[in-house]
Amino acid sequence: MGVFLRPASEASSGCLSTQRNGWYKERTMAILESQLNGRIATLMGRIARRWNVYGENKGAFQGSQKQPDILIVQPGAQPVVIENEYLPANTVEVEARDRLGESLDASVVLASGRVNAAVALRSPVELRECAGLDDVDGMLEQGVTLEYALFAGPGGVDYTRFPSSGFIPGSIGDLAAFVEYAATPEDAVQRAVAILEAGVSDAAAILRQAETISDDTQAAISEHLKQPHSEQTLRMAATIMVNALVFHQNLAGHHGVKNLEQIASDGILTQADVLEEWRKILGVNYWSIFNIASDLLRSINPPGMAVEALRVMRRTADRLVALGVTQSHDLSGTVFQRLIADRKFLATFYTRPEAAALLAHLAIPDDGGWSDPERVKDFRIADYACGTGTLIHAAYRRLNQLHWLAGGDPEQLHAHMMENALTACDVLPSAVHLTASVLSSSHPSQRYDGSRTIVAQYGKIEQGGVSIGSLDLLGDTGKFRSLIPMHTATAVTGTGETRSELDVDMPPFSQDLVIMNPPFTRSGSDWEGDSRASDSIRQFQGLSTDLGTQTRMSVLHKKYTTGTCAHGYAGLASSFTALANRMVKKSGTVALVLPMTSLQGSSWQGVRQLLVRSYRDVVVLTIAAARQDDQSFSADTGIAETLVVCRESSNARDGRGLFVSLRRRPDTEMEAIEIARAICVGNQQK
Repeated sequence: MGVFLRPASEASSGCLSTQRNGWYKERTMAILESQLNGRIATLMGRIARRWNVYGENKGAFQGSQKQPDILIVQPGAQPVVIENEYLPANTVEVEARDRLGESLDASVVLASGRVNAAVALRSPVELRECAGLDDVDGMLEQGVTLEYALFAGPGGVDYTRFPSSGFIPGSIGDLAAFVEYAATPEDAVQRAVAILEAGVSDAAAILRQAETISDDTQAAISEHLKQPHSEQTLRMAATIMVNALVFHQNLAGHHGVKNLEQIASDGILTQADVLEEWRKILGVNYWSIFNIASDLLRSINPPGMAVEALRVMRRTADRLVALGVTQSHDLSGTVFQRLIADRKFLATFYTRPEAAALLAHLAIPDDGGWSDPERVKDFRIADYACGTGTLIHAAYRRLNQLHWLAGGDPEQLHAHMMENALTACDVLPSAVHLTASVLSSSHPSQRYDGSRTIVAQYGKIEQGGVSIGSLDLLGDTGKFRSLIPMHTATAVTGTGETRSELDVDMPPFSQDLVIMNPPFTRSGSDWEGDSRASDSIRQFQGLSTDLGTQTRMSVLHKKYTTGTCAHGYAGLASSFTALANRMVKKSGTVALVLPMTSLQGSSWQGVRQLLVRSYRDVVVLTIAAARQDDQSFSADTGIAETLVVCRESSNARDGRGLFVSLRRRPDTEMEAIEIARAICVGNQQK
């Protein structure tokens, strides 16, 4: 038997009831678990309109009598099963584990694949006691607390549990967000990274053979990537071309784009086949992805070598697409960051996806109101040191998630966001290619005209003088004339092959969120009276700038940063902090990855004073690990780092902030997101 709660004033006399806290409980028939599963499936389908959600579907598994309580299939992702029981839910974990490894019957559920992720869901008994299914819907929509845990793996005894013990409390919206990430198991990501690395290595070996035959190949690849010939250069070229082939496959079936199998001549993919189809794609747009990839592919001579390289790269791309992780993870960026030759001077370290998710969810909390598409369209996000786009992609993904959890359709807003709301800058054309690719892959079928994905000028510029990349925005310009594909900064119209210069407005105080992992390089020689100058690294040695150009860049840098929080010994990270402060809106948010020394070093005093004077709701995260390598949120820096999130405010400060020390770095994006959610909830309750 169940109960239905109604106010005591409405209770009729003489009915079989009891009173609790002013409410009467009238006995009704209980809501069965199968009925509850159907309501949960229906509501999750409404939340995520592109999902196929099945409740209590018999015959979903091939050759098996097992029936999933709820089955969710996301486009381009792996299936997720939810097994649900009312508390105390003594057998729900066993049932969830038992679903791992089952194969879907495509004739029944219109999907294929094996189950590698199963959620154990515990529902409160209050749902069983509802008077009817409409009341169940009401409680779910109003945020009744559910409890859930994830089991992931191929099945049998080979699985992982998250969390390792206990259950995560959350609403049905939180559960939907949890399932979205569960559809991309960590082991699949690791397999994808290994596949990409192996494919890039094999393709680079073929490019090396091509270079022994044709000097023009070597010269052309180096010119397109703006760096000297090296093994890293060849691998970077291969990474970019594989990435373009993956995106090509994601575009197939949209805008008249054919897949690689359809354009192959007698099963063999030729240079001419691919370049012709990429020319058609460029006619739609996607210049930032396919222009540099086309230039690199066109550089491979003789054509027979191009055929062999394409064979390897196509096989790699097909395997990555089949894994279903290419739209949610920056796989190419993970590999690419290991290949940057100028890393020592550009300090272009890769932000781990887990750290990016953690920072993005702290920076954009769920404060309600995200159902309004105009609010989303007006939300401006910028990363002025974007690298391969890990951070800005995490922030954009978070914004998309909040909108669809509120009932919106982010896909319909994608063109506007790419054209107007997402700003990403870097000095490496090849890195910006990957940023544009990962942002576009959020909704690959959606065409857009132009973007704010920018290759910033660096070193000598055609107009005379020098440029210091995104830090030019600390000057008076407020505009960039530098978009992909040209290294020296020209913009593309995006609707054809002709390019024209196009000013990109970047006025100060224009961004709702500035999120960055800025370069850490420093140069005390730029600052008088610094006794440590002789030990410091010059800041502007990247991209083969000569000594005279470096000196002029340093002079310009000092001119722009005088009077700001920047300090020469603190390095470029303090300069980019000053840039974030210049570009963020009033009441906007700044989210940064900074060296741990920013919390106590004397050269960072200006940054700390800026936070106290001009920001509120400051959250600082560190990692309390024994080794410095384990205290880093970036890959390969080897130094302790901190995450800083704060909201701009001109009101008087009280000097307080929230300081969180993690025992270890999050292992997965899912873990990072739950940490961020716990911090946000705790911060709201303080």
